[in-house]
This record gives sequence, C-alpha cells and structure tokens, in this order.
Amino acid sequence: MENNHGVRLVWNQKDLETQIDNQSFKQQREFIFPRPLNVQELFTPVVEPVTIGQSRNSGRLIQGDNLEVLKLLHDEGYKGKVDLIYIDPPYLSESRYSSRIKLGDKNNYQIFERLVFIDEGEESLESYLDELYICLQLMKELLSTRGSIFVHLDWHISHYVRVILDEIFGTKNFINEIVWCYGGGSGTRRHFHRKHDLIFWYSRSEDYIFNPQYRPYSHKTVERGLTRIKGDKYNLRSEGALMQDWWTDINKILSPTAYENLKFPTQKPLDLIKRIIATASYPDSLVADFYSGSGTTAAACEEMERQWILCDSSPVAITTTIQRLVKMQARHFIYDTVTRKYPKLAVPSDLEVTVVTQVHSEEYRRVDIEIISYSTINERMEEIGPDISFKSLIEFWEVDLDYQGQEFCSQVQVIREKVQWDDSLPVVATILIPFQESGSIAVKVSDIFGESCTRIFTY
Repeated sequence: MENNHGVRLVWNQKDLETQIDNQSFKQQREFIFPRPLNVQELFTPVVEPVTIGQSRNSGRLIQGDNLEVLKLLHDEGYKGKVDLIYIDPPYLSESRYSSRIKLGDKNNYQIFERLVFIDEGEESLESYLDELYICLQLMKELLSTRGSIFVHLDWHISHYVRVILDEIFGTKNFINEIVWCYGGGSGTRRHFHRKHDLIFWYSRSEDYIFNPQYRPYSHKTVERGLTRIKGDKYNLRSEGALMQDWWTDINKILSPTAYENLKFPTQKPLDLIKRIIATASYPDSLVADFYSGSGTTAAACEEMERQWILCDSSPVAITTTIQRLVKMQARHFIYDTVTRKYPKLAVPSDLEVTVVTQVHSEEYRRVDIEIISYSTINERMEEIGPDISFKSLIEFWEVDLDYQGQEFCSQVQVIREKVQWDDSLPVVATILIPFQESGSIAVKVSDIFGESCTRIFTY
C-alpha cells in the first residue's frame, strides 16, 4: 500500500488477516420489477409476464454483512468495475438509531420505535477501525482506475479514518475534504452547535472522473460582474461559479412531514448524493454503497440512470429501500440475501391469504387476492397494543403471478401511498393475467420488522 510519509495508525488487531470462507454463505435471490398496483380500480391493467434475464438489471440490493458482501463481490469478478463508492458508515457516536413511526389510525395509534442499528462508542474504537480498515481495502480493489470513494463521517471518528484513508489510497490520491453544513436546532449550551459533516474524497489513480459542478453567482456578483476586478476579457460563466468544498445549500431532512422523509434515522438528502454522483461518475458508471440505509444512493442512481449495487445488514433498511424504489417505479433490480450456512432461524409468521382464479375470457385469467390476516411471533410484538390492526403491521406486499418454484419474481406490489402505518394499506387486489391452463401464484408480505412470509397457490 502506498504511504508517502511512512506514518500509520496502529491498533492491536490491525494487521491480522480476516479469512472469510464463502463456502459457508447461503445466497437467496429475488427479482423485483417495480409495478405498484393501482388498487383503486376494479381491474388493473393486464399484467404481462416478465422474463428473468430478458433485460439488464439496473441494480442489485444485497442484505448482509458488508465485509462478507465485499468478499463475495470480489469473487464474482467485480474488481476494477466500480467507478464510484459512497459510504456513510457508523460514526462511533454511542447512539441507538431507531425508526420512529406512528402505528395505527389517527384516532387510535401508538408511537413505535424500530431499532435500525446500534452505533457503539469509544470503547469499541479498535474493533471499529479493524473492520473499516479491511472493508476499505476491499473497496479500493473494487474501484476502477478512474474510480473514486467518498467517505461520509462526522467529528466523532473522522480524524482516525482520514489517516487510514491516506494509508490505503495514498496522500497523492486525496482530492477533497468536503464540509457539508446544515441547520437545525440543538439543545446544548456547553459548546458551539455541531452542524457539519465531513466527506473525504479519494481517487484510485490520478486519472479519475471529475465533472465540475457549479453554484449560482451571488446577487451582488451578477450586478457588478467581474470586469472591475479581472478586466474586460473575463465574463461570468453561464453555468455559474465553480462549486467549492463547503456546501451550505443542501439542508438535512429536518421536517417530519417533508415529502422526502422516510422515517429512517440516518437518511441523507437526495440532492446531496446526486451531487456526488454527478461529480464522480458517468452515465455508464457502476455506483456502490455498502452502508446504504434508506436507499438514497439507489434512488439517485435511478434518477440519473446509473447502475448500482447497495448493501445493508438492517432488515428495516432493506424494506425501506425496496418500497422506495417501487414507489418511484424504478427499473427492475435484483434483491439478494447473503447469510451464513446456518443462519438464525426465521421468526415464525402466520399469514392467511385467499387467491381465487377464474377464466375471464379466452385471452385472460382473473386473479382475486385477499390477505385475511397476518401476525408474527416477533419479540417486539408484545409492545404493540391489541387494538392495532394487522394491516398496520404490513409494510408492503408483492405478487409473483407465474411462480416457478425457485426465485421469487415480484411482478406487482401493493405499497402505502403515504409514509404512515395504518389501515390505509389495501389488502385486496384483482389482477388480469394472460390466460394459461395452470400455474402457480406466490404472495409475499413484508412487515414493519423487516421480516417476510410467502404463500404459494396452484391453479
């Protein structure tokens, strides 16, 4: 590794190699074709069958430990294929990050907190650095020669990580320390309000992608122009002034009613990620995020037509991302779950669904689906009052209209129109499908805990 000054950050376990045996992994794959169902109509438009592999997937969402996922991507041949990596890892902030939601109807609800992850404190410094150090080395190998990594941190741990990044990527490949400034209240009276994050930008080589970004000129600059200072040969650029390395024009998602707010604790603004993607990637680039949270990177890539890979270990993060992408009618993508050979046993769920199919015409078959009930023996269920309807527990549900007995292919989805957890989620749908004599239909329900249950029906 390049280290121009011979200076390294050292801790007890640093140089111990971590061997990951991929033979102990178990990978489960699903295919998601975002097509949110319009349940307001008696019949939906005819749902044509989809063919897996028929067209290029826009992205890949992976649920699993990021270290294991990184090793898996290496073995799958992704070395040197990624143009941009953005990561927003834990900050060692000694905090519990929860998704705080209002569960139930407006006249009968309770506030419920879903734990997303626990960010350890200073006592976990060595284990934190050890894991991040290994992950960053693997990420570097995934980067193309024109690739870059943006590492988003705050004051808790940024000074340590900066030294590690210098060691792994080399000080010559340090491009910018971006200061993201934002507003918002703070109750402290013992120090200045801490209202900025740091984003470290490093490249893989000197030949990295850089698309300059611009900001509007100030009103006074527009009025006076540049001639008084620089002479007549200089003019204001039509696109604006070159962007500086301190960003004050994008605020945090502060309002609980903001249209972008998905009730995810570490959610970053879409405009922030879009600026980074615009800066350091091309339309043909592959973009990756290995601490993907609410899926903002995938949403930005969908708007900007980039290919993407996302990874997170939190079930709440995964269900939030899937629902977000379905709602925006993203391009179809792969959803992989990577676990150990002997994973933790699934939480038992009780799902009662009726599926009735009948001939509608010579060309079509009618499928009537109704979810009768849903419950789960999740350890958190005892915190939920008995008056809360089972509909409030369902995050969203999906249907595979031509289930082939292996990978679930999500062909239509029923999602919440608003970010609320009440009885408004429809549990009845009628779908027209091209006629065939026999087949199988699978209905999958995902709940507020990030758990899921599937029922299969044959006709």
